[in-house]
Amino acid sequence: MAQRHVRSWRRLAVLALAVAACAACSGAPEPAVPPIAVSTPVPPAPSPTPPPTASPRPTFAPCAGGFECASVPVPVDYDAPAGATLPIGIVRQPARDQARKLGVLLVNPGGPGGSGIEIVEAGILPTAVTDRFDVIGFDPRGVGASDPLQCPVGPDVPYNADPDPGDPADEAATNATVDRYAAECGARYRDLLPHVGTRNVARDMDRIREALGEERISYLGFSYGTSIGQTYAQLFPTRLRAIVLDGVVDVSKPGLDSAQAESFENSLRQFATACTADPSCPIRLDPIGVLDRVRARAAAAPLPVAGASPLSAGLVEVGVVYPLYSKSSWSTLAAALAAADRGEGGPLRRLASAYFQGSNSDTYNAVTCLDNAWPKDDAQVFASARETELRAPHFSGNVLVSGLTCAAWPAPQQPLTPLAGYAGPPMLVLGTTNDPATPYQNSVALAQRLPGSALLTYQGDGHTVYTNGVPCVVDAVNRYLLDGVLPAPGATC
Repeated sequence: MAQRHVRSWRRLAVLALAVAACAACSGAPEPAVPPIAVSTPVPPAPSPTPPPTASPRPTFAPCAGGFECASVPVPVDYDAPAGATLPIGIVRQPARDQARKLGVLLVNPGGPGGSGIEIVEAGILPTAVTDRFDVIGFDPRGVGASDPLQCPVGPDVPYNADPDPGDPADEAATNATVDRYAAECGARYRDLLPHVGTRNVARDMDRIREALGEERISYLGFSYGTSIGQTYAQLFPTRLRAIVLDGVVDVSKPGLDSAQAESFENSLRQFATACTADPSCPIRLDPIGVLDRVRARAAAAPLPVAGASPLSAGLVEVGVVYPLYSKSSWSTLAAALAAADRGEGGPLRRLASAYFQGSNSDTYNAVTCLDNAWPKDDAQVFASARETELRAPHFSGNVLVSGLTCAAWPAPQQPLTPLAGYAGPPMLVLGTTNDPATPYQNSVALAQRLPGSALLTYQGDGHTVYTNGVPCVVDAVNRYLLDGVLPAPGATC
């Protein structure tokens, strides 16, 4: 399945306001820099001697909020490094304690399609970290300040009807819409689409390292950002000082996989249980029944919404997915479902709109269709979506749309491979037991493949955890980033 791995921190902020390739492909060979010993404190990084590099030093200029902005040129195609380039936008938040600076910390909030610039500008990282690191946010290629994709047909269009697995008419209508979306996107971005995958994002990240004159970087990745981190660790392991991955994406999974849909189904059940026990929940008598009634009503006749397209059955699914990313948004979901049950589709329609607005859905599709192995046969997509509906009936429409999108995608697949034989510093892996978007077992499995690394388990709900204000988690991550000390085996918060 290909639900958005996170429509990142920004998606939740919008909601709150609204209601192994070669290691040398990036340029110079890897420097012979030993990984840090995580069992001992990490000394302050010395002022680096800029290595010979094809990446010019970025020219930073002041930008809004007291930050410093620049761009780093990278090849569109790393197999043709002398060819066309594109700018990768970056923002820097200089360490407040420059005398004790530990180097640079690159961050990515997820997606694909999330903006690393925006997560830095949001100021959500702990001051203990921003005091000691120059924090660097970057927009991956195809996002925000890095030549964003905008396909002619909106990525929400396939959800404006009823992408219902098992109904041949709905399947055919969805397929026709998706084919038009993919074809028109391919016509506009024919030369770029083959080059927006995560391997190139990781290579771009190393170009940023080179341009900053750093021998090693620290990295913090959330959700899809863990795909970038795993890929960077695979290509450039000795260029890492420390790496934290929060909400792990299993890069070995095929695109058509029901695990994520089942995680959302589990989170829906958690939501329903909490609603039933809350006297203030407006649908507490039968939360799942209300959802089923709303979806059936929208499938029969989409609910009109003033100033927007109607609330279709497909958009009901999207509107429910969005607030499940964060437990703090469950009350908003309950209120929206209650309104829709009264025939008022506006609140749930706005949640669906916020989902698509939270980051670049066109870039999400472009990256996901390259990074995973997808069937090219529509019949196989139909069969997989129907099978998913048996286990995750409320979230199988996205399986249908994503599968058909990638079956028709006009760029060759470049599936990522699992991190193996890792030779970099020990990692800190975070996993949340009831994460709806990146199943907890993903984090467990990755940590088990990385001898000497550590898994920190958060027993709770929601997608990713480090920036959610859980003191136990914040303290553990900060101690690792600042002092190089991992949590004890089996650590739980």
